Amino acid sequence: MEFPAYRFIAAIAQNRVVSLTLNDPGSMNALSAALVGEVEVALDVAVAGGARALVLRGAGGAFSAGGDVKAMLAAIADPPAPGEDDPIAAMNRAGGRFFARYAALPFATIALVDGMAAGGGFGLAAASDFVIAAANAKFALTEASLGLVPAQIAPYVIARLGRPKALQLVLSCRRLGGREAAEMGLADIFAEDGEAALAELLAELTRAAPGAAAATKALFARAGHDDGFLEEAARVFAAAVRGTEAGEGIAAFMARRKPKWAEE
Repeated sequence: MEFPAYRFIAAIAQNRVVSLTLNDPGSMNALSAALVGEVEVALDVAVAGGARALVLRGAGGAFSAGGDVKAMLAAIADPPAPGEDDPIAAMNRAGGRFFARYAALPFATIALVDGMAAGGGFGLAAASDFVIAAANAKFALTEASLGLVPAQIAPYVIARLGRPKALQLVLSCRRLGGREAAEMGLADIFAEDGEAALAELLAELTRAAPGAAAATKALFARAGHDDGFLEEAARVFAAAVRGTEAGEGIAAFMARRKPKWAEE
């Protein structure tokens, strides 16, 4: 497999195992349109090249901080005309399609989390087939603390944790260390040495025939999420972003202060 040159990610393949690293440390590997676009291209190469597994990492001490706050602020400043599709909903809907595609890849996906996985980064880990939490891993569903809604990632978080635990994390905005994430079921493996745990897991994955693995993933995906959910999630997310709570939450985040509701 040969990957093109990228700006925001790095991708290599060895023995049909693709290692994909989110590499935009200045944004803590936020899932910007540019970064996600490069990931999509890398996934095309991996699928066409007959990959057996994909390992997803983050560079610069973070897995992914989640959504692109700067792009969201720009969209807030440009409200849609009556009858037009809200650009925030369109952005969120595109994110939902990306998560759905990632979750349905015809080979095993492994998130090696070493550093922060927040918001959409949390969702990307949850959408992976396996999650390895290294010693420095941290997980947080931060949306509600910003007045937002974890819309498109909800199905994957719920599938991982079950509705009660998923909802508790959203409402409490609590952060989890790697060991606690494994105890809760968010991570499958907690390891002081994440790379060693990854090597053991990859050795196990060679037992499954590639065709059988792909067919099984496709069969399981049929119980997945339809366009009706994508549309509803996008609508709810856009309404939250344009609401007063999100304005205060994002302003507080940018100013590194508590939002007003946290001070009451």
